[in-house]
Amino acid sequence: MDNFLKKADRFYLSIAMPAAIEGIFMILLASADLIMVGSVGAMAVAAVGVFVQPRMALLTFTRSLASAVTLRASYLCGEGRPRAFAVTLLKQSALFGAVLLGAIHFAFWYFLAEIFKVMGATSEYFALAMDYGSIATIGVMLTSMAIMLQAVLLGYGKTAVIMRTNVIGNIVNVVVNAILIFGIGPFPRLGVVGAAYGTLVGTAVTLVLTCTSLYKDGFLAGGKWIPDSDFYHDIIPVSMSVFAEQGSERIGMLLFARMAADLGAIPFAVHSICMNICDFYYCFAQGFGKASMVLAGQAFGKKDHEDWHLYRQVGIKWTFLLSLLAFLLTVIFRDNIFSIYSSDPESIAMSSVIMLYVAAVSFPEAHALISAGVLRGTGHTSLVAAYSFLSVTVMRPILTAVFIYVMDWGIIGLWRALFIDQCIRALSSELFVRHIAHKDSFLAQAPYKRD
Repeated sequence: MDNFLKKADRFYLSIAMPAAIEGIFMILLASADLIMVGSVGAMAVAAVGVFVQPRMALLTFTRSLASAVTLRASYLCGEGRPRAFAVTLLKQSALFGAVLLGAIHFAFWYFLAEIFKVMGATSEYFALAMDYGSIATIGVMLTSMAIMLQAVLLGYGKTAVIMRTNVIGNIVNVVVNAILIFGIGPFPRLGVVGAAYGTLVGTAVTLVLTCTSLYKDGFLAGGKWIPDSDFYHDIIPVSMSVFAEQGSERIGMLLFARMAADLGAIPFAVHSICMNICDFYYCFAQGFGKASMVLAGQAFGKKDHEDWHLYRQVGIKWTFLLSLLAFLLTVIFRDNIFSIYSSDPESIAMSSVIMLYVAAVSFPEAHALISAGVLRGTGHTSLVAAYSFLSVTVMRPILTAVFIYVMDWGIIGLWRALFIDQCIRALSSELFVRHIAHKDSFLAQAPYKRD
């Protein structure tokens, strides 16, 4: 039995760890911008920070579609379908995504100034934000296409391939950032604009390497490009459920960030940095959430309840241990970590308490990601959408408004609201997973009836 459990641990980690490490390197893209731009000043940090939530809102469209593709690919893998099915799925989703996402990204770029005004960007850094955002938006489109192409690879558990591709892209981003932000060698010192160009180059490299990996793995040979009725039947309903979940989360986060901007440039800069630090573990834990979704989907395709239950337990165990480690490291080294981003004494003093919240939120956010992954893999995307809407879109903005404008807790109020929101999502997802964790109800659910 011990050997069986060890094999389960190894197999789970073989999928989760590459995805988790890839998540770390992805957040390095944003961190490299903030760390290097932080040397330019607080206004530059605010200019980059105000783009974060609009960027995440834009990627919601991409990730919703990609999640549906990943789920379908995981079912195909679990059912043992021929590779030709996956090739057709990849090509159809790539073409559909290129048309739909291209139009959405263009609209975002065209109305960027209005978006920043809605986000509360002040005249102190508005021009800097426009300089950065107009270039970085093109990079987001390239990221979107890479995510779409990687969706099928994720469904087949090829997280190591995705990790290598994104790691190389992020290394290129960091190098170009350093050269263009600081003006190394013959290149001019571009500051915030240099950070935007670094993002653009890094994402372009990621997209090219993704295409190369797909070609080498045989995912581009044969198949059909034009989406048919089967594609729309399989992908669109699931995509809409995931979009409802992620869209509601982004709306809540946008309102959250908007209220954070009202606190002033220095508190907003501190909040942006602390959110970025928090995102390090969040993106790491997302790798475990992806692994749980993929393995739940593959077990679901095989109708193997024991595997489904086993890998759910393995995911919970490992994320708890890693959350404990993240909590301890953040508490002990919180001032040192923050000072990497900013040397401003006022900002460091303000961050000391906020970093404790960054540490504490590790536990509920990781558990919520694991349980949500299991729910998605089992076809219950609408349940995740429902509780996410209530918690992130309704409860968090209300609590934030009360804590800031009524209780006058300032930046601490922001993070208290965030912590409560994560706890609600962790509890809700766990209750729903427990509800469906019975063999009969598990086998009764079937999102894809067609042979």
